[in-house]
Amino acid sequence: MKQYLKYKAVDLFLRIYTKSENFEKSRDNFNELEEKNFSYIVIYSTTALGDFLMNTPAIHAIRNRFKNAFITLICHPKLESFLKSGNDWDKVITWSNKIHHVPALLKKIRESGKPDLAIILHSHAPYDYLSAIMSGTKFIFRDNYFENKLIEKWLTNYVESFRGHLIQRKLELVKILGCEVASKSSIEMRVPCHINSIKKDHLSIGFQMGASSSERCWPVRNFFQVASHILNNDSTTKIVLVGSPDDIYLQQEFIKLLPSEFHCRVSQLIGKTTLVELTQTINELDLLVTGDTGPMHIAIALKVPTISLFVTANPFSTGPHQDPEIHRIIIGSSLAINYKKHTHIMEIISPDIVISEVNNIFLGAVLDKSFDLGYPNEKKSD
Repeated sequence: MKQYLKYKAVDLFLRIYTKSENFEKSRDNFNELEEKNFSYIVIYSTTALGDFLMNTPAIHAIRNRFKNAFITLICHPKLESFLKSGNDWDKVITWSNKIHHVPALLKKIRESGKPDLAIILHSHAPYDYLSAIMSGTKFIFRDNYFENKLIEKWLTNYVESFRGHLIQRKLELVKILGCEVASKSSIEMRVPCHINSIKKDHLSIGFQMGASSSERCWPVRNFFQVASHILNNDSTTKIVLVGSPDDIYLQQEFIKLLPSEFHCRVSQLIGKTTLVELTQTINELDLLVTGDTGPMHIAIALKVPTISLFVTANPFSTGPHQDPEIHRIIIGSSLAINYKKHTHIMEIISPDIVISEVNNIFLGAVLDKSFDLGYPNEKKSD
């Protein structure tokens, strides 16, 4: 009820502000355009890291379609330093999705003039489209995740009932602008910061143990069992722990379980990296074991192999969508009987399954480099 009242209040305000019942006239105006060329475009992507990365194919398609346009990206404050050097936009504005920050947002948008087009890829209603209309934009495209007539009446175009991956969903929204969305490369995610290539003499396997919610976290003791297999069967491979400051307790639990003789082969980087540094770290990995997380999407964008674990999340919506040959998706069934058998729903995925996938991924590399991850007697075949 509280959320509904927000929409009603914004609807009433916009009817007074625009002196109109809706924004639907913009649909006719858009269809009447002989050439769909826009000089100033504002793109909203104000939620989490993974959401943003899944928006990058659509953002790149917009940049390629409107090469001479001035593009302003509106993002969450936590992502500003990560995004400031991106090539697909000219200006970055931060916004917390809060109503009391809308005046400051409008001021920054208007510094570059009135937008011709606002594209809301992932943000929080109703204040996103409210700010877009108040900025003076002529057209508003938005990815809607649910039906809401109080939102739809204030949009030029929107995606609502779409079955498929979120990346494809965003591309569908911008396709009508003339963006290229059909090529194989159109679905590829991109990181906006510069990354260096390095040479190593060992394999590095990353563990992302945290997630956006506890129900998406694979138990630490399971990560420990995978690490034990790797470290006991190979003398050179290193484990790299990555994550946010909120995940430090997971790292502490992991280290307590791990015998001290292996501590020197574990890089404890949780909570110690900026997003740019995290991206560089992931780029140096040979594999990332992860749930449905922002670092998973960084790895996918960098073409770093992943083993991703899904039970409550939907991999067909948010999992790896490109380069399927280098990504292994392990799906656990969220069945009622499993809630009785396991104290944590992610325990449905056993360590043995993940260990098997690690071995499958590294068999060729291990044999080439004379490493050993549980295959002591195998020889490379011609």
